[in-house]
Amino acid sequence: MPTGIDVGAGIVTRADGLRHLSREWAAAFLGLVRAGEVLERQLNAELEAAHGIGLRGFEVLLFLAVFAPDGRLRMTELTEQAPLSQSRVSRLVAQLETVGLVARSAAEADGRGVEVSITAKGLATFKSAQDSHLAGLTGGSSPGSLRRRSVSWGP
Repeated sequence: MPTGIDVGAGIVTRADGLRHLSREWAAAFLGLVRAGEVLERQLNAELEAAHGIGLRGFEVLLFLAVFAPDGRLRMTELTEQAPLSQSRVSRLVAQLETVGLVARSAAEADGRGVEVSITAKGLATFKSAQDSHLAGLTGGSSPGSLRRRSVSWGP
């Protein structure tokens, strides 16, 4: 088994056969993970404070407002899109429904499933939150400064 660093792939193979990322690639990977965690916490806090919905609630509104035909999706389709469990999506939709941002109804096509649709209030909240979301993503920064900042989030 070859040993040393496979520079093209950033893989190190130890004498005992263990393969792992080189220190440089591992640092880059961990920096990316940390950047995602920091960004998620920041966006969640900003959306919650300014609009009363967290990042996951914003994502549900995003799916319905942007990707769903007529602002409506079956609950199963919404669950497939969200990085959450079915029960978490159900609870989240229930919370959004309680404050009037979405509505649940029997599926129009067959009446067997449940559809979730964005309400006028939900669309207005989404539009308002979209500005916060975009500002939180870019922070008024250029791609270069975001790249430098993400490096600082590494180990």
